Amino acid sequence: MFEPLTLLMFGAAALAFREINRKDYGILTPSRDERYRNAMESCHQPEMLLEEARLFNEYGLKAQAGMLKRRAEWRGRPPELKITHEEIYQKALNSKNIPPILEVAQAFEGWTATKKASNLREHVRVLQETMIQEAAQKAAKAVEAALEQQKNQKKGNGAGPPEPFTGVIDIPQETTVGDDT
Repeated sequence: MFEPLTLLMFGAAALAFREINRKDYGILTPSRDERYRNAMESCHQPEMLLEEARLFNEYGLKAQAGMLKRRAEWRGRPPELKITHEEIYQKALNSKNIPPILEVAQAFEGWTATKKASNLREHVRVLQETMIQEAAQKAAKAVEAALEQQKNQKKGNGAGPPEPFTGVIDIPQETTVGDDT
């Protein structure tokens, strides 16, 4: 009647159709969300993270599966790369140059190292607050110096207050016209 290969193909198609049309296929239910968060935060074994990624992918949660796979890659880095990443993190944490710090934070975020990215963004926030305070202090000092300079400036033609004259005036004697002596 039917060939075994045809029956197998119809069976696989029916199973796939049933799997795709499941009620919660591709939906991040509360229990799945909790499982995802626990795996991202607590799991340090790359193999287990990859298994979770495979399961999430089966349930149609491709974004979560991709993040779990990235986390597995992050956790499974070789020791030399871990040291290099830690050096980059420490250098950014001690830097005062905001744009490169934000670039490093974005890179760590892409590698799913969200705690390090968060720490770097907090460092940037503190740097910005410090810079604003320093700028406000400089502006206040500049205003204060300008007011002091204006206060000390002499008014009018630059002469100071009038002083009484106490000297002797020597007036030469006048000669008259026609007096030839």
